[in-house]
Amino acid sequence: MPASSSFAIGGNAALLPLMLCSSLALAQTEKKVQAVVSEPPVIEQGQSITLRWYFTGKKVTVAGGRFGKGIVVTGRTSISDKPAKTTKYTFNVDYVGQATNQATGKVEMKPLHATYTVVAEVTPPLSTDFAVYRDRYGWQIGYVKGWKRDNVDMPDPANNGLMYFQKEDDSVERMAVSILPSADMNASDLMGKVQKSLSSNYEQIQVLSDNDLTFAGVPAVLSNFMGMDIAHPGTRTESLILAFVKNKRAYVISARTSANQFKVRQLLLEKMVKSFTFASATASN
Repeated sequence: MPASSSFAIGGNAALLPLMLCSSLALAQTEKKVQAVVSEPPVIEQGQSITLRWYFTGKKVTVAGGRFGKGIVVTGRTSISDKPAKTTKYTFNVDYVGQATNQATGKVEMKPLHATYTVVAEVTPPLSTDFAVYRDRYGWQIGYVKGWKRDNVDMPDPANNGLMYFQKEDDSVERMAVSILPSADMNASDLMGKVQKSLSSNYEQIQVLSDNDLTFAGVPAVLSNFMGMDIAHPGTRTESLILAFVKNKRAYVISARTSANQFKVRQLLLEKMVKSFTFASATASN
């Protein structure tokens, strides 16, 4: 593969040109307010969730998990649990509201009932599934045991690198680390350029979220997007991208899986992406 100063966003083996990409209107999904949510929606076994709901009533009960067939939570707006497996929680709400009297056609206040549900996904612990790659240029990252590392030859590997971690060549589920010189960008600029380059590898792109955070002691952006992978026709993927600039180098760490598996695999992808760290250590073979 020819060398290039480019970003890899978990797409096919081709590099994504940074400076020559065309503009792309990225579809932003509308935020929909849900009646009840699990925070976070996916956890590892042994972790806790918080259920939050956005309704009131004369009587509110929640069932599922440690709440069994139901406990009364009237007047509250949140409650915690530590489910051992993927669990469905059901909220039953008795309240007084407006309803049309079928006989008279008039709107009257009367007792009503509503039911809401939410599912908390639980995945097995991930710690035993990880291996660590240590690069001779002072950074390291965790990845799934059994995956192979594919390194793209670059003219200046200390400042310009591209590496894939995956089960096999061009896997749908994979992680990529891209590093290149950058003296004139901040994290937001970097993420904007990365997102514009997505059209080189994806169609029907939807940027689901952009979250500002601090990573490696500097400002960073964590983005979540979906797209139809050109290298895998008919396959919709969902990815996480972490972008930041440190010591005049741009770092883009991305991980993806098939969109229909994202909820189950999200913790794994995020754990890999955020395992990137700087450490003076002997390189892995």
